[in-house]
Amino acid sequence: MNRIDIMLDQTIEDIFIERLYTQLPDRPFTLMRGVLGNGASGPRMGTAVWPEENSLFILYTGEEETAVIKSILTEMRQVHPNNGISAFVTPEAYELMPE
Repeated sequence: MNRIDIMLDQTIEDIFIERLYTQLPDRPFTLMRGVLGNGASGPRMGTAVWPEENSLFILYTGEEETAVIKSILTEMRQVHPNNGISAFVTPEAYELMPE
């Protein structure tokens, strides 16, 4: 099982959710809004100077689902080249479930 952390410009959050529901309709995820930071696409600080904010998605997926998500993000980068999109995959992540 992989853990995928996806940071993207909040303005394209709905596009990612729509594509995720279309291609992986039963895939649970965690979404955190109002994530601040400074990355390759510039500052996202939620201030008057840098008003944009990011969204952070956390998903736990198998290898096939990981490939689908990578494909979704690759397409989104091509269509939205000026919006920040970053993803990090941690292989063999452990998801603790109650017994």
